[in-house]
Amino acid sequence: MKRRLLNVFISSFLLSCVHSVYAQEATEEEDLYLLYGDDEMISIATGFSQPISKAPSTASVITAEDIKAMGATTLDQVLERVPGVHVSPSLQNGSNNYVFRGIKTTFTPQVLILMNGHRISADVMSGSLIDASITSIENISRIEIIRGPGSAIYGADAFSGVVNIITKSADELNGTHVGARSGSFDFVNTWGQYGGKINSNWSIATSLEYAKKSADESRIISSDLQSTLDLPPSEGGFGTSASLAPGYLDDRYESVTYNLNVNNDNWKIGLDGSVQRDNGVVAGVAQVLDHDGFADSDQHLFTLEYENNNFSDHWAFSSGFSYQVIDAQYQLNIFPAGTVLLIGNDGNSFSVPANSSCPVIAGLGPACIVSFPDGFIGNPGRKSTSTQLDFTFLYEGLNDHFFRFNFGGKSEKLEANETKNFGVGVIDGTQSVVDGTLTNVTGIDSSIYISDEDRNISFLSVQDIWQLAPDWSLTAGVRYDNYSDFGGTTNPRLALVWNPTINLVTKLLYGTAFRAPSFSELYSQNNPVAVGNSSLDPEEIETYEFSLTYFPIESLIVGLNIYSYETDGMIDFIDDGTSTNTNVASNTKNLEGEGFEIELDWAIDSNWQLVSNYANQRTENKTTGLQEAFIPKQQLYLDLRWNVTHQLLISSQANWVSDRERVQSDTRENIRDYTLFDLSIRYKKVEHWEAAVSIKNLFDKNAFEPSNGTIPDDYPLSERNINLELRYYIQ
Repeated sequence: MKRRLLNVFISSFLLSCVHSVYAQEATEEEDLYLLYGDDEMISIATGFSQPISKAPSTASVITAEDIKAMGATTLDQVLERVPGVHVSPSLQNGSNNYVFRGIKTTFTPQVLILMNGHRISADVMSGSLIDASITSIENISRIEIIRGPGSAIYGADAFSGVVNIITKSADELNGTHVGARSGSFDFVNTWGQYGGKINSNWSIATSLEYAKKSADESRIISSDLQSTLDLPPSEGGFGTSASLAPGYLDDRYESVTYNLNVNNDNWKIGLDGSVQRDNGVVAGVAQVLDHDGFADSDQHLFTLEYENNNFSDHWAFSSGFSYQVIDAQYQLNIFPAGTVLLIGNDGNSFSVPANSSCPVIAGLGPACIVSFPDGFIGNPGRKSTSTQLDFTFLYEGLNDHFFRFNFGGKSEKLEANETKNFGVGVIDGTQSVVDGTLTNVTGIDSSIYISDEDRNISFLSVQDIWQLAPDWSLTAGVRYDNYSDFGGTTNPRLALVWNPTINLVTKLLYGTAFRAPSFSELYSQNNPVAVGNSSLDPEEIETYEFSLTYFPIESLIVGLNIYSYETDGMIDFIDDGTSTNTNVASNTKNLEGEGFEIELDWAIDSNWQLVSNYANQRTENKTTGLQEAFIPKQQLYLDLRWNVTHQLLISSQANWVSDRERVQSDTRENIRDYTLFDLSIRYKKVEHWEAAVSIKNLFDKNAFEPSNGTIPDDYPLSERNINLELRYYIQ
């Protein structure tokens, strides 16, 4: 298949030659990016700024104006605009699924999230971003996204894509901004921003935002796992009535987000973070509704950067230091008050073998039946820290070459804490009733869910952009990362970019990437459902891409991206075949994916603009030959804007998600396709006042994201909801 797809890429690349038998040398005055409008600049593809059309990656840029026009209030809503990207809502505490080109796991750690070029998806426990759906967007200047591998620049986790959130500078803010929103589900959102000069050398940009939302009680499910346990004994249950279902998915949250950035010509100092309280656990960690459970998290990032573009002849130098701390604490009713469970001799639910004094249960052997009148309670917590220092040298002293050298190191540490009324060292299954008294197992390696861990990482990368001819460039790069817990990995990239005519850009891309096993996958313990494996290797991916961008007229941009990838050693939890039925983390899943994306950006006239994209993708398990479950095979996105006057903007979006399959053993009906429409109306009065109304799910459609079957209804999305917004700007 790989050879077949590579032939397609090469054939497509050669067909583009029809536009120019002999490539013409373009002068500065004839440059594509001057004649055909302002080309977006992007730094994420190479580590320094360049026009997006020439960037050696499949890239997108979403600006602050795009976000405002969409009426978006969350990062999830914004990223759904990107071709080949699907955002599944958070269905467990802190887990958002950002599915790039059909690659999906529970926490989607295969997508690297950056803020101003620094990692914020650095939760070493799961590898994913903490509560990404409520990341502040009011202080976003632009979001740069690459689809495909980025490990040659960024190392670990830049596997299926990279997202770089760039905050607003002092010049962009240029004064004081305040604003507020209010809307459905008791949504309240307020913010204040300031940008300006401290003195003749230093500038400051600062932002503070507050958001709170109650649970959307329209997202009702009819049953959950506890509903099954509540069945009469004749049907395999315990005859209890503990389940909260029918009930709603609890997606409440409260957050404060802040950004403080101070800079001069050479130095940048940043302090960015969020404090989140009482965030609901949506479907519950055990797929059991939990309206009392919650998650609190504090995330803080300190950055210090130095840049000298005149370091010496032909050399530029920069260095960066970052320190991130994440403190996440959970209080979870894993099963609700009144539940009855089978408890093994390790004190965990549904764990075997149990104490031999317990009754024999068919298919399990001895198993103890224990009642939990106050609930099956677990309060895990963790504090993780990530410290990184790196140095970058840029060299342009060799004709037609531009070199980038980057090296540095990183340290990751995890400290865990936990209180609970179950588990090893707490109960052993012989108790008939266990109340809500909690035992603190912090620091007890034999009882806690994970021990304290740390690892060190060193890295080195080299990149060369070779201007082969005025209309040809070749980017070649490689990065080596060495981890103290699993060893080294090397990831190269190649990108051939050709401008055969003034209005056509073609790219042929190759790259590999890796994802480092998270601490959870390596070291989780005392859990009968999922246990870590310290022998894991990193996940790997190899990707081929062909990209074509065509400007048929000055106001129209059309893009085509064709890609193929193969993954190796993706990590999943599988039955280890022992009598305890324990699922152990293993490098077990290999995927094969291919697809294409079509993009269109058309300024129809001075009043109308249409942005649209279509993605068609296939992701198969190489072992079974089956399509991966839950992945949309087709997606279509439309954004139509009408500038009625200079002061009035009406914007509408449509998002079609289609052709998602269930796992082979799931006999439920097919997952329903959906199309959701949004509408935003924005009015700007002179330069100071701005008001807007945004309606999500305009036609109040029933839409669902797929579940694994434990909750049989699938997960309902929100009904129609409305937000009102008011802004004021003081220069």
